[in-house]
Parts: sequence; structure tokens; C-alpha cells
Amino acid sequence: MLQMLLIFLKINLIFYLILRPVNGNSIKSFVNPSMYVENNKLQKEKALALINEFSENLKNISGKCMDVGCGPGDVTKNIFLPALNSNAVVIGTDISESMIEYANRMSSVKNRLKYEVLNIETKQLPNQYISEFDHIISLHSLHWCNDIRQAFKNIYRMLRSNGTMLVLFAATEDIFKILDIMAQDKDYAPYMSDIKKYTWPFQDSVNPRSELKELLEEIGFTIIHCSLRETHFVADNPDQFLSSIISFLEFINKMPWDRKEKFKKDLKQKYSEMNSCKQNNDTIILDLYNVLIAFAQKRIP
Repeated sequence: MLQMLLIFLKINLIFYLILRPVNGNSIKSFVNPSMYVENNKLQKEKALALINEFSENLKNISGKCMDVGCGPGDVTKNIFLPALNSNAVVIGTDISESMIEYANRMSSVKNRLKYEVLNIETKQLPNQYISEFDHIISLHSLHWCNDIRQAFKNIYRMLRSNGTMLVLFAATEDIFKILDIMAQDKDYAPYMSDIKKYTWPFQDSVNPRSELKELLEEIGFTIIHCSLRETHFVADNPDQFLSSIISFLEFINKMPWDRKEKFKKDLKQKYSEMNSCKQNNDTIILDLYNVLIAFAQKRIP
């Protein structure tokens, strides 16, 4: 069980169905923050690559900044903060109280970096955040949103005039296609009526980049950069990898034991057929998925 949890933590960036908010909270609310820090190497690598790509845009930012979805704060402290001007100050925010408590204890920097609890989808944005920030960043978090439009509206409201936003979040993942197919199976359909709640905001988009760009422009952003990029994840132990996914699918708990076992077998077979490949005579899972990246500005004449 512990081994499966460790695998889950390592792939948390990719599979939104694993990280889907449960009653308004991300799965991070139920994970030990220190264990999360020890197993988020993939997130750190992706974050560092993005920060390096936009380093010229970030290095001169010297005002007040926010990291939305900061988790335990290690990426905020060690990757985001050093990329800014030395006079910049940062507030890291997250919906998880346990993550924020850990971040303030382990990753705060006196007079420069602190952490506060905030649900980015709130429709009652606290006054102390409105028009307060020169830059807002969010890495690997916004795909958790049930209402991503509200999240971007709040980011826009929190930015000062001419403030900027840099976001990276997952867009599409093939496993959702498999779940959609299985939801049509008469054996599973009665238990999967809410399957759409497991999908990302842009999972069913014909053109995720264009739709994100249109959404941001409708809110008021001026787009500086917007791209859809393919990336990948390698799981060298397919059985444990898929078991970790299955363990977080809530609806299978409604199934009788024999139906549940059949579902697990079918999902593993379909997913492996789609993504398995050989490497040094071993079977591995090579999972391709897409991420959206946007750099935008709140320009007010």
C-alpha cells in the first residue's frame, strides 16, 4: 500500500482523476506534506524548465507576487522566488490547510515569503487580495478546478494594472477516453454516471489552446504567450502504476466485488494496450499527455 502511495505521489501532476478535488479539496489535503515534498521530483523539474523559459520576464519583477496552488511551498521557495528580483515579496496560497501550515513552517522566508489558505475558485474573493499583485503564477494546479473561468476571473481581479500571470496546467490525457468508453459498457454504466466529474476543464476541447486564449481574452487579459505542448511520463511498473490510479476512482467502491475486479482488469488491459512499449526487453508505460502554458497581462488603459 505504501509503495502504491509513493507511485501516486510521483505521478500526481499528470493524472487529474487521481488529484480530483473531493468535496472542494484537492487530494493534497489528504497527503502528508513531507512525503509529498519527497516525491514531487517531476513537478520540480517541470517548474524549473518553465521558470527558465520565462526568466527574462520574471527577473525584473520586484513587487508583490502570488503562487496559486503552492502546496508545501518547496517549489515556491526554491524555484519561483529566486527567479524574481531580490526586492519581490511572495504569498503562496493553497486550498489545503495542512499544506499551508507545513509551508509556513518549512518554506517561509522572513519579510519575503509567507503562505495563506485560499480557494482560487471562490466567488467571494477576500478584499485584501483585490488589485494587490504585480505577478501571479500557478504551476500544476488549475486543472483541479471545477470552475476554471472563476479561477481566472479571480486571478485577473487580484492583479494590479499591467500585472502579469504565468500558468502551466494539464490539458488532456488519454485515460479519460478509456473511461468514457468503459462508461458505455452495460456492466459499468450504472456506476459511472458521474464520470465527467473526473475530467479536466479542457479534456474534451477540440482546440484547447484556442479555447484557453478565448477564455482569457473574454475575462480581459492581453495574451503574450499561449501554447499547447505534448509531454510524457514513463512508468516502469505498469501494474503498480495502474493500481495507484484505480485506488482513487471513487465510483468503483459502489460495484460488487466481482464487477470491481472485472473493471480493474479491463481498465489495465485497455490502458496497457494504448500506452505500453518495450524498453530493454521490459514492458513500460509511456504515457503522452498535453499541458497548457499561458503568459498574460492585465492591461488597463
